[in-house]
Amino acid sequence: MLNLNFNPFPELKTKRLLLRQVLPTDVDAIMKIRGNEEAMRFIPRPRAKTEEESLAVIKMLTDGINEGKSINWAISNLENPTEIYGIMGYVNFYPEQSRAEIGYMLHPNYWGKGYVPEGILEVERFGFEQINLLSIEAKIDPRNDNSRKILIRNNYQFDRLIQKEMVFQEEEIDSEYYQKYRV
Repeated sequence: MLNLNFNPFPELKTKRLLLRQVLPTDVDAIMKIRGNEEAMRFIPRPRAKTEEESLAVIKMLTDGINEGKSINWAISNLENPTEIYGIMGYVNFYPEQSRAEIGYMLHPNYWGKGYVPEGILEVERFGFEQINLLSIEAKIDPRNDNSRKILIRNNYQFDRLIQKEMVFQEEEIDSEYYQKYRV
């Protein structure tokens, strides 16, 4: 049985990061991340280019937490938590299989610094120990070599390729799936 009660919101810490709740006061940071073409290149979601669109993203993240459907953290600077590098979390839960789908995105200014692999370890620990997941799944665009490298480095195993799984802005998109199991 999964524990999907996230009240109070669980803050997670690593050596350099504070993974905290995304708040309405983060609207400018979310707009910079979700509105950035390069950051969103392999994420088939509409860009958040206005304050209203960014607030809608924050509301969606908050609603997912409150409804036990997802949990996402702001990837922030441990010393300055208002500095947000990106977003990471469980974007879908599959309670019948004790599984969740992990997702992450980072503003390009913070790429190559090891923030995503560092954060993933703590999010996985939380998922296996607190939520009681048996497995974590990641779905990526097959063209996203950097994300694939992160997953493989973090011991995810290739599971399957689904061709033309979705359509976004009139483009058919394939999906690669990776799995990691609780040991």
